[in-house]
Amino acid sequence: MVLGMLLKNNKYIKKNKYILFLIIIFYVPSSFAFDYFSYMDNLNSFSTFFKQNTYNDNGLLIKSSEGYMLYKKQSKYILEYKYPNIVKFVSDGNFITTYDEDLEQAIIQSTNNKEKNNIVDIMTNEKLIKKNFTLNTNTIDDEKHIKFKPIDNEIRNNVFLLVIKKNKIERITFMNDFDQSVTMIFKDFEKNIEVLDSSFKIDIPENFDVIIDK
Repeated sequence: MVLGMLLKNNKYIKKNKYILFLIIIFYVPSSFAFDYFSYMDNLNSFSTFFKQNTYNDNGLLIKSSEGYMLYKKQSKYILEYKYPNIVKFVSDGNFITTYDEDLEQAIIQSTNNKEKNNIVDIMTNEKLIKKNFTLNTNTIDDEKHIKFKPIDNEIRNNVFLLVIKKNKIERITFMNDFDQSVTMIFKDFEKNIEVLDSSFKIDIPENFDVIIDK
């Protein structure tokens, strides 16, 4: 009799353990949801080539560009367009230099005196993101879609979208200063690579006009 009760209870325990196991498998608590800030906190550096497409209000392609991006914490980066025009944005963490080969011009700005609103800072600067955006993350197939919704009601519809696939940033979409839709598709994205600080120094030719914007 006692043995029968023990066996019965043992089956009950096993059954409940099985149910608990299924609950653990099929229920993922919110604490396990994708956290973009944790992702960026673990992203010490990255490099990638990109193709950029710009579209007008009707969705027609009006311009294609190609380039290269290099990033290192904190706020050090190179955003270089190589085609069709050579334009570089280089930040060493203290100063941002805009280098335009066609105009033979370089503009140097202090990061302390200027509001950071370029795409690299929007992607990587946690303080900037929390100050200006609310984040909404969705999983579509095997991609993480992170929407950056502006807090400012006047530009509420200018959503910045970032897509992560297989733990790599795959593409971003945003509105430029001309209210045109821009998509940057990343290729050969490599994360946490060794990057020297000297990579963010830029040599300005003597014939260039240098503008220091304080």
